[in-house]
Parts: sequence; C-alpha cells; structure tokens
Amino acid sequence: MFEPHHNALLKWYATSGRIDLPIRHLKGANAPYEVYVSEIMSQQTQIGVVLDKFYPPFLKAMPTLKALARAKLEQVLLLWQGLGYYARAKNLHKSAQICCEKHGGQLPNDYQALRALPGVGDYTANAILCFGYKQAVGVVDANVSRVLLRLFALDPKSPNLAKLLQAKALEFLNLDNPFDHNQALIDLGALVCTPANPACLLCPLQQACKGKHDLKSFSVAKKPPSTPITKHYGVCLQGGFLYLSCAKKGLYAHLHQIPLLKEQEQIHLPLLAQVRHSYTKYRLSAKIYEATLADLDPTDLVKIPLKDFKNTPKSALSLKIMDALPHLKF
Repeated sequence: MFEPHHNALLKWYATSGRIDLPIRHLKGANAPYEVYVSEIMSQQTQIGVVLDKFYPPFLKAMPTLKALARAKLEQVLLLWQGLGYYARAKNLHKSAQICCEKHGGQLPNDYQALRALPGVGDYTANAILCFGYKQAVGVVDANVSRVLLRLFALDPKSPNLAKLLQAKALEFLNLDNPFDHNQALIDLGALVCTPANPACLLCPLQQACKGKHDLKSFSVAKKPPSTPITKHYGVCLQGGFLYLSCAKKGLYAHLHQIPLLKEQEQIHLPLLAQVRHSYTKYRLSAKIYEATLADLDPTDLVKIPLKDFKNTPKSALSLKIMDALPHLKF
C-alpha cells in the first residue's frame, strides 16, 4: 500500500537528504556505540555543531563503550564542556558502566534492555537498534513526529500520542530499507516539513499527506515562551586561587561554576560583565561582579588554583562568563 510513497521518499533522500553526514555511514561492531554517542549529543544540540566540535574529539578519547566506562566522570565532563545539559554526559557514563557490568561491554540489541539504561528514551533506543544494529524498527524524533502528524492527519492532543506515533511509524516503515527510510523521514522533517512555513510543494509525500490543507490542526502547539530571570555572580581571585561552587548532587553535580553572590538584591560591587544564557524554561541575564570571599554564597564553595581552571569541568554558563572576561586570563 505504501510502496509508491516509500519509493518517492527514498528518491528524494538520495538527491536532497543529508546522506553525507558521517554518522550515516557507520559500520562494524562499534557502530551501535558511535550511534549512541551521536544521538545523545544531538539532543538539544544541532547535529552540525555536534559533528564539527564535539563528536570527533569525544570518540578519539573514548573510542569504545569500555573506554568510556573506565574513564573518570571528570574526564567525560571535560569532553562534554560547551554542549550543556550535562545530565546527558553523566547518563552516558553511567550507562557505559552498566553495559560493562551486565551486557559484556556492549550496548544491548534489545529494546527493553536499552530503555533500562539511564537517559535512553524511546527514540534513542530505536535509533540504536535501527542505525546501529540495522533492525527494522520505527524511529520517531521531533522531526518524524511532525511528518507523521501531518501525513496521517493525527490529532496532536490524542491520548497516548507517543504510542500512536510509534505505531504509525511502524505501519509506514519500509521493511526493505528501514535505515534510509528513517533517516529520510528525519531529514524531511528537518528540511521540508518544518514547524513554520513547510515547503509542501517540495515534499515527496505531498500526494499522500492527509493534513496538508490544515497544517495547524495537525501540528504540535508552540511551547510557551521562556521566563526571563536575572542573577548576580561574583568572581573572587585571591592568592592565585579562584573560588567556585561545585555541587555534589543535583543538575550541576561535579561541575564548577562561578558562584552566586550572597546578596541578590542590593549590590554595590564593581560590575565586570553581563551575559545571557538560555535554559529549557528560562532566559537568564547573568551579571558578574568583582567580589571578595565574604560576598559569595558559601553553598558548595571550593577554591582551585587558577592555573588548573582550564582542566576543571565547568558549566556552559561559566564558559560564557570566562569569554566575557578575557582580561582575567582564566
């Protein structure tokens, strides 16, 4: 029933898809691990940035799952520095250790076993199975979800929408070439069936699309705008040491950050810089001041030699603050 649409999709992919991406040509026993790293890195991060700056050095330092499991968390976080959302790196490291303990140092090729790993959701598990192990499974990321919603005119408010989309992905799957089929759907959502102003006239599935005349009804609503917040941070250098905060647990565990000021309301310190940073729900305006030890919030406060700062795992915000203060020569 879907054969003509499968053929049209693969023909489009061959001429207009991102077939040259190196992660689409992984082979051998290590391919599932390499797929896994690329998929975790590209969550919340554009694939071009991942492949240009982070993926190659990470694999050079951690070429196998066993190498990742043996590494210290601090080393993993340093390699992840700049990608943000550091829970991804911590889960990647923990999952590697679990695989060495329970799966012989390999990623399992079973959906339930993959889903049991920290940080591995439905999409990542199916991506590893399809792109790493070449199994015929449907792969549904945000781009594919958008394509399927419109193609089958599905109500985005449907109960159990994720299960419905996964079922439709399997129903529509090209069993003769699931690898290219899934990659093509990802690219179609990224390049043609975009959230705003989709290029329907260029879409290879245009004739089959049931929702093309009312795209708004079959599209997920935009996320609410992020909330603006302002926080005040202090840079304290004393005797060749830099004071930082480093939590032992929580979202920023094991990451060093420029500490918050103890006083967040009335501040009478020299302003050094101001940077902006985005979180999932917030738009942060970070103001950075020249501070003394007494000005800093003492929570999780540590001091490190300034010369060691470059080799200390830091949050993305701290990296931005460093760039805004070149005269301090961090």
